[in-house]
Amino acid sequence: MIGISCGRLTDLPALREFAEAHGLGLELQEFALPEVLDGEWRDLLRRYRQALSGFTGPISLHGPFVDLFSGSVDPRIAAVTMERYRHSLAIAAELGAWLVNFHLNYNPLVDEPSYRPRWLERQVAFWTELAFEAQKAGIRIALENMWEPDPFLQVEVIQQVNHFGVGACLDIGHAYLYSRVPIQAWINVLEPVLIYAHLHNTSGSQDRHLPLTQGVIPVEPVLSRLARCLNRPMLILEMPGLAEIRESLPLLQRILQRVTSLG
Repeated sequence: MIGISCGRLTDLPALREFAEAHGLGLELQEFALPEVLDGEWRDLLRRYRQALSGFTGPISLHGPFVDLFSGSVDPRIAAVTMERYRHSLAIAAELGAWLVNFHLNYNPLVDEPSYRPRWLERQVAFWTELAFEAQKAGIRIALENMWEPDPFLQVEVIQQVNHFGVGACLDIGHAYLYSRVPIQAWINVLEPVLIYAHLHNTSGSQDRHLPLTQGVIPVEPVLSRLARCLNRPMLILEMPGLAEIRESLPLLQRILQRVTSLG
C-alpha cells in the first residue's frame, strides 16, 4: 500500500482528492507539532474529522518528536515524552488511524560505552508500556530511525518489546544522511519487523525531503527491495507538498508493478 504525507489541514483537500483518485492512504503530520498539542488541538481535530469524513483509505499519524527522548536517563523528561505520545494515541483513535509513527531519537554523539545498552534497556521498558495502551485503542506503533547509526538499534528494541503491535519504520533519507550503513543493508536487517517506510530523496547534506526523481539516493534499487519485503510495509511519500508527491508517484508505481509482475 502507498500513502502520502499531509503537513497541514490547509493542504488536506487537494491531497485527499489526489489520494482518492489513486487509491492511496494519508499520513497526517500536523499533530506532531508542540504548538498544536499545546494549542487549540481539539478544534483542529474536529476540523480534520470533518475534512476526512467519508475517506476510506488508511490513515496514519506522525507522532511528536521535537526534543523528545523516550530513552532519557531523566525520568521527568521520559514522563513528558510519554504524555506527548499518549496524547498522539488519543488523537489517532479519534481520527480512526491504524498506526502512529514515533522517532527513537538515539544520540550517536554520546561515546560513553554504557550509553547504548542502558538506552536500550530504558527504550524497551518505555515502548512495552505504550504498546499495550496502543493495543487497547487498536493502533499499531512504528519506530522510525532518525540519527541512529545502524538498523540494529531498532531491531533490538522491537524484538525485546516483543509485541505484535510494534514494528519498524525505515526513513531512507535519514538512513542515507546519518548512517554509513547502505540503505539496502538497513532493509535487510529491518525486514522481519518492517511495517512502514518514509520515502523521499536528499541532496546529501540536508534532510530536505526531495522528490524521488531528484537527489543523490539511487532510489530504484531501494524501492525494488522494499517492494519485495515479506511484510509488505506501507510506503509513504513523505514530501512537502502535492507537487513533489505528484512527481514521485509514477516512479514508485512503476517499480511496484514491475516487482509484482516478476512474482
